[in-house]
Amino acid sequence: MVRRAARIVRAQVDRYGVEERIMSMKKARAIFHLSLFILVASALATNRHVNVLNGVCAKELRNETGRDKQLVEITLKLEGKTVPGKPKVVSAQNTFDALFEKTSGASSVSAKAGENTWTCYAVEDEEYVIGWIAEKSWFAKKSRMFGYCSEPFIAHAGRTVEFSPGMPATFEYDLRNPPEGIETFPAEVILHRETIKNHKRTFLSWGGQQKIERPSVLKISGLAGGTYKISARACDIQLNARTPALCEDCEVEIKPGLANRFDPNYPQIDSTVEAGDVTIRGTLYGPDKKPLANRIVHVIPLTSHGYDLSLYYPASTTDSNGRFEFVGVRPNRLVYVSSENTSVNLGKQSLVENASVSVDIVLGLKKLPVAVGKPLEEIVIDWKGGDTRRLSDLAGKIVVLDIWATWCAPCLRALPELNSLATKVSAGSNIVFVALSVDHDKAIWERVVEESNWKALKHGVLDRTKNSYVFDRPIPYTMVIDEIGVVRAEGHGLDIGLELNKLAKTSGQPGAGTPGRSPEK
Repeated sequence: MVRRAARIVRAQVDRYGVEERIMSMKKARAIFHLSLFILVASALATNRHVNVLNGVCAKELRNETGRDKQLVEITLKLEGKTVPGKPKVVSAQNTFDALFEKTSGASSVSAKAGENTWTCYAVEDEEYVIGWIAEKSWFAKKSRMFGYCSEPFIAHAGRTVEFSPGMPATFEYDLRNPPEGIETFPAEVILHRETIKNHKRTFLSWGGQQKIERPSVLKISGLAGGTYKISARACDIQLNARTPALCEDCEVEIKPGLANRFDPNYPQIDSTVEAGDVTIRGTLYGPDKKPLANRIVHVIPLTSHGYDLSLYYPASTTDSNGRFEFVGVRPNRLVYVSSENTSVNLGKQSLVENASVSVDIVLGLKKLPVAVGKPLEEIVIDWKGGDTRRLSDLAGKIVVLDIWATWCAPCLRALPELNSLATKVSAGSNIVFVALSVDHDKAIWERVVEESNWKALKHGVLDRTKNSYVFDRPIPYTMVIDEIGVVRAEGHGLDIGLELNKLAKTSGQPGAGTPGRSPEK
């Protein structure tokens, strides 16, 4: 009885097991069919989405470019490995837009067509670039913008454009071993990414400003390959102290997938004397025109944009007679000779090869005040020919005072026109045109005047050692002064003819447009 009962139980269990297996197979079959249905539906939806994207893209491009331009379909093909992301096609006139997912500029929507392949519409024969927008998850890990931008390409129907962002690179700036005597820390370093914005090449800060407090290697990772600019500065540079300091702006190429290390371009301290170098000598005076001993004087090289911080000359200390000397200054450059915030300018005409230049510096001079409606302060002028007189000696005449220098290119361009006006106006009138130079090298001034044909101008030079004032405004600068020494007009680009005509109405003198009368006999 027991054995029979056991057989009955086992038979019932086997029957339930078979039924469970049968049910499991049915469920699996149902799940398979459902999954297949979902896959097919997804594929159809994706294809529809691609068509919608391409349709939207074509519509937007046509709206932006006009009906008369042909839209073509192009294929984008990713080559090699890179970070997760998607391509973005923008106009080559604004590569800036290729670097960011959301920008104000227009872009062509790319739809994925296969493995590492996308399609998009573009205007035929227009120039484009491809950007690579990294996924946000990658940003969170790297905390840096990738910044890939391809080389420009021209859109043609059926064209396949291959692009390769590559793997992220690392920028390394080695500040571990600055030369002795060069101020480097704390340093501020900014890496800039090259872009094109509104047809113009520019550089965009990429990664923010980095402050370096001590000798180390600055590292910025997660960068795409391309052209960058390094801007590095020692903080709080004191230009008048002329302490050699880190200050550079240079373009570099960063290669993808590598650690790109760059050494700073530290300033050069030029203490050598080479063939053709210039010698500068002079005397340093105080406000009372007495020589100053044991004072520091610097020669500061200049460029067309300001101070040349890549080159330094050793300072000179004045002797007991206030004399200073610089030997080995590079020729054919523009320089300041400076002491205690007072500088004099020497142009390329003075610093020719093997030249020996004499220049004096006077400290503590006041700035020459100029105000319309007020008399001009007394100044002493060394006239060409050897006389030294005061400007007030021209009282009773209308004076057109033009301030210039031989090293000032705009001045040299303006003087011929001023001479022509003086030729027209001066004869038989009470108007005198004075070309007052602020050159410190009188020999160069005399030579330039001799070689010119500015015969209608009265030439003089402003010697700081003979004056209590210094003229410190940008030149060329012009003043119109009436018969009693009052400034009636002043400024840059002054319409002298118009101002003389205004003054003529009150003084009774012929203006610039009125022929002069011959003296009555």
